[in-house]
Amino acid sequence: MPNRINKVSDDLWIGAEQEGYAPHFRNTIKRRGKGFSTGFGTSHIMEDVLSPPAKTVELVDESETDEGGFYDASYLLFSAGTHGDFIDMRVNSVHNRQTLTRFSQFIMFPILLLTYLTFRLFRDDTPWFYLQPVELGVLIFLMLLCFIEIARPIKTPVRFHYKNQEVYVYHKKALYRIPWNECEIASMYAPHHVSYGAFSDAYNLNLWLYPKHCVKGECGNQPIALNLVTAVAEHGEVYVYWEFVRRFMTIGEKGVLTGNMQQRVLFGFPNPDWSTKAKVIGWCLSPIFYGLLPFISPSQFAIRFNPIKDHWPEEVHKWTGKTVNWH
Repeated sequence: MPNRINKVSDDLWIGAEQEGYAPHFRNTIKRRGKGFSTGFGTSHIMEDVLSPPAKTVELVDESETDEGGFYDASYLLFSAGTHGDFIDMRVNSVHNRQTLTRFSQFIMFPILLLTYLTFRLFRDDTPWFYLQPVELGVLIFLMLLCFIEIARPIKTPVRFHYKNQEVYVYHKKALYRIPWNECEIASMYAPHHVSYGAFSDAYNLNLWLYPKHCVKGECGNQPIALNLVTAVAEHGEVYVYWEFVRRFMTIGEKGVLTGNMQQRVLFGFPNPDWSTKAKVIGWCLSPIFYGLLPFISPSQFAIRFNPIKDHWPEEVHKWTGKTVNWH
């Protein structure tokens, strides 16, 4: 997956054209401040600014319903639910949690297995079904990596409220209430992306949280980039996510196909409200999860069964007019 982004100047990079759109990334360090570091250090933040004002991105592969509603099945990968007046969109840490798990499974475990077989094939004094202390420790460490990734708290989604024309974010115990016409969202070229940056293009869709919009909690004096989604090699997911949000906040529920679905969504499928008994059974069966990882998404498992979830402060329910804590 080679890099396909072209450097025009120090302050302008042009991405590959995909789905009819080629993003232009410009240096926005003066807009963001010096407190955020990227693969360029603290001198450059290369962004395709999408809002404000809201920028329309025409995607060739998108489709329209007869009523003009936007439809692209991939946005359902990121949506936690649509509710008519507002939609909840998951952040990257929720729908893209697999780095530690895949590292454990595809890198560390083969090394452990090779070491195990080498000792038992070439040394007669080591029983086949005996784990030496070092081997046992490494195995426990691998399982712990998977557990940490699955069990870390599920963050609240970002709530885009069409009726109020506001965006609500609860991030690191700080509550933000952002007018839509002041909401800073941009696609960022991210060459520092873990495990991919040296081999392929990577893109983050960031929602910038500014201290002036913080209404509760401690938020510091520098803007924070909240990563909504990361895309590697292909930037399509970033702009599908954005265009879905933009159309909803511009047109309302008629602007998207499932704007008033009133149903939990998990990676394109209905997400039932699992009972406590079902969750206990799920965790009891979790030891076999490691062997099934090639076929199971750590993100799906975590959202379904992890009971450690952040919840919206009461203020958001008052602003929204509904008590909804879907993740």
